Amino acid sequence: MIKELLAALADGDESRGALGWYSAMLASLVILLVALPLGHAVVGGSTRFPLLLALVLTTAVFVNSHRRWIFVLSLALGIASISGIAYAAYADSDLVRVGSEIVGLALLGTTTLVMFSSLLRAEEVSRDTVIGGICVYLLIGLCFALFFIVLVDLSPNALLQQGESLVRSNSDPSAYATTLLYFSFVTLTTLGYGDVTPVGEMARMVAVAEAIIGQLYLAVFVARLVALYVVSSQRHSR
Repeated sequence: MIKELLAALADGDESRGALGWYSAMLASLVILLVALPLGHAVVGGSTRFPLLLALVLTTAVFVNSHRRWIFVLSLALGIASISGIAYAAYADSDLVRVGSEIVGLALLGTTTLVMFSSLLRAEEVSRDTVIGGICVYLLIGLCFALFFIVLVDLSPNALLQQGESLVRSNSDPSAYATTLLYFSFVTLTTLGYGDVTPVGEMARMVAVAEAIIGQLYLAVFVARLVALYVVSSQRHSR
């Protein structure tokens, strides 16, 4: 049933022009990665991560606009998450913030799964195929970053930074999110610098899972691109 559902979503991507939103998704992800450190250097804004995350969540809603029911679900998740993020930033509510991050993770996880299914069912290599593949890779890193953020909020001793527990800073909460985003992508790419280390059982297993998924994804995606290129070349040679 799940396989049939993903196939239907992938076909919808192809026929209803949802692939065109992949460029917008890539732009929002790049803005997040670039503006997050620049925002601290230029203005030092403590709300830069919530604002940039809201941008990515908004784009994710439109990426899922090709099917009415999943668009309604994505819209509901997006509104709930962004509203929670805004309220948490205003009222400094830890409970609301964690809840909004979990809902946002659900939205980004669904978007990643739908996009990956569409890429696997693509019939030729195109700009959208390549852009979509990059988006999925970056979304995997962001999803794991959100998971680590929630995990550390619930268990402050789950990760250590230079031998000390990694916790939110009241003076600049976005710096803490930036560190976990950095840790997520370092883990995804298996760089393993070691300046941030998981010590809790859950944190360690999630870090291992992210490293494995990162390597498997690259192998599958590159193999898929090569296969599509070979098929496309054979068609043109006939």
